[in-house]
Amino acid sequence: MPRGSRPKPSNKFISDEILKEIKSYRPLCLFINKQKKKGSTDNPFTLRVKFCKLSSDKQARFLQKSVDKYIELLDEKDVDERVQIECKLFDYLLMKGEQKKYFQSINAPAKPPGTTVPFYTQAVKDEHDDETSWSSLSTAEQQSYKKRRKEAKYEYSAQVRNFANDLPERLRTDYLLYAEQLPYKAQVNNTPLSTGYDNTNVENLIRQRRKSLTALPDSLQTTTGDDYHPKLTKKQLTILHKCMPNALYYETAISNDEKPAFTKAMTKNAYMRTLFNQLNDEERLTYILKSIKKWNEFLHFNPNVIENLIPTLHLLLAKNEDIILYFQSMGLPPRPPINSYLFFNHEKEEIGSRQSWSDLSSIQKTEYAQQLAEIKNEYYQKLVEFVDQILASDYMRYEFFRNVKYAVKDYELAAKCEITDKNTGQLKLIEYYMLKNEMTNNLNQFNQIREKLLSTQLTNEQKNLVEDLSQLLYKYIT
Repeated sequence: MPRGSRPKPSNKFISDEILKEIKSYRPLCLFINKQKKKGSTDNPFTLRVKFCKLSSDKQARFLQKSVDKYIELLDEKDVDERVQIECKLFDYLLMKGEQKKYFQSINAPAKPPGTTVPFYTQAVKDEHDDETSWSSLSTAEQQSYKKRRKEAKYEYSAQVRNFANDLPERLRTDYLLYAEQLPYKAQVNNTPLSTGYDNTNVENLIRQRRKSLTALPDSLQTTTGDDYHPKLTKKQLTILHKCMPNALYYETAISNDEKPAFTKAMTKNAYMRTLFNQLNDEERLTYILKSIKKWNEFLHFNPNVIENLIPTLHLLLAKNEDIILYFQSMGLPPRPPINSYLFFNHEKEEIGSRQSWSDLSSIQKTEYAQQLAEIKNEYYQKLVEFVDQILASDYMRYEFFRNVKYAVKDYELAAKCEITDKNTGQLKLIEYYMLKNEMTNNLNQFNQIREKLLSTQLTNEQKNLVEDLSQLLYKYIT
């Protein structure tokens, strides 16, 4: 892939954390991460050369993975479309040459040459491979080619609109910008972001559950009645750092002869993380569970951590992937794709198909949407069971919602009840579960009354009315 300058989105409209995550989804980054997981010790420059030597099909796969993760991120963070356009986020993900290769790989319409002379050259080459120059043509012949180029532009515009209609909404905007069918600073809903749009509202639209690995996110701050927020002591932090999975692996699995001498603790920590990250998921999970066992002992001897809801799991498991791996080992169901487009791409990758989303008929797309709806319903049911039954304590639920970025949004949707305060953005777990228990008790009481009522001498019409009222109540409570 050729080098090129990337845009610098304004941090007035988008957070640095989201930009950092988009950067990690670039095709080359995905390729390098994959090679490192396989145990490659090559430096990034060597891996970049290998990536450039990949076949077009293999590069297209990484481009598709990059775009899939990009669309999923925008949906999860609820990034406003105006922010997406104004900050040139797609240009930040893929350079112009990569965008061209990607859209070619999904059979986007071929763009005609920008001026008449290149159009004429291409037309002559396609028709009879003649080397007649443009200057040798008569005025009438030149006008003929100018007219043909104009018609080709109109036809291309129509093809672009038809092709864009088959793309996901997030990708549609970026494709139209790439195809130059929208002005670069487009107006969405007749309100340009660069003028007359409240920056504060934009920032509120971009949700971010976890801002750092060492501090509690603003959206999940706990309230203590004053401005003081309890923190861990230096001694407690030292204990947690010794319980980290990479530290346990380094101390138990690496022999003393293989341990190099370090003059700085920072260098040693980086070395331990590098060794641990080379392990596969199964091996990492083994040491993660050992680390969790020590974490539970730490919580037992430090009850103030639980009482004050001081977050500590992110200090133990620094990588979000390790946190997900831990909760999945407890029974957290895998999250299904956000939309049918991503669902199709995941299936396509598994079976090795080369068919693109735009090739599907409307009936096939509807079938994928229906399949995904069934998978989502099952996922939401399992998610509620996981939180309510497996995560027994408020502290574990708090750590789960704090560290798994999609958890709050999915659980609120699944349980049809909000667990965050709209005004403050703070978790209200205790109040929520008290309310839920009260609702459950009321529902049980209603069922008892309903059974007694149905056991009396009612007409069929009266029984039907009781059933209708029951269904209506279940709709809004369950």
